[in-house]
Amino acid sequence: MNKKKIFAAIAAPFAIVGLISALTVTSAGFAAVPTAPEGVPGTTSSSVGTKPQCAWTLAGVEATMALVSEGDALYSGIDLAIAGSDSDISASVSGTDCAWYEYKKGATITIDTPASPKFTINDVSDTTMDFDLTELKPMSLAITHACGPEFVDDATASIGGALISAEPFSITKTATTTASTCTYAMSVGATVPAGKSPKNAGSSYALVGPALTTTLTLVD
Repeated sequence: MNKKKIFAAIAAPFAIVGLISALTVTSAGFAAVPTAPEGVPGTTSSSVGTKPQCAWTLAGVEATMALVSEGDALYSGIDLAIAGSDSDISASVSGTDCAWYEYKKGATITIDTPASPKFTINDVSDTTMDFDLTELKPMSLAITHACGPEFVDDATASIGGALISAEPFSITKTATTTASTCTYAMSVGATVPAGKSPKNAGSSYALVGPALTTTLTLVD
């Protein structure tokens, strides 16, 4: 009888092991854990407004300029200085903010004239008072302004002889801001050279000077 009891006690663990194995096999048939669906491609868009690029403008350049002698002095065979001016010329920036914009520009006032600039009279029968503008006796171009130090003027700017282009006024790109505005005057001077012998003494000679083209050029 003792042997039977021992056998029964030993058989019980085998039965438990078999039950565990059966349960393990059965659990393999359960549904798999769900997975997220694959991504769906799409696009996004945006509209961003930008401030306009600052632009330079030039206004107030007169079509004609009269050069006269000081105190209406008369020519008497010696050098006679004549001068004139164009005032209220305005060079300014238009835009909302020039300080931040990467492509802001500086500006240069350029004055050009045709080759061999001269003063001539409109009378082919009397050219005695005609005279050329030479490097020794050029036409001076002086800019007078009350702007800030960012505006630079060239006191030596002139036209005469081989010098047919001048840049009397400028501002750099780095100095340009929204408030870059300058109203200035340009004084032009020349000298009627000595040694002329007018045919019509006591008469007034109306001389026509060289064409001057004023251009505002943008610079980097």
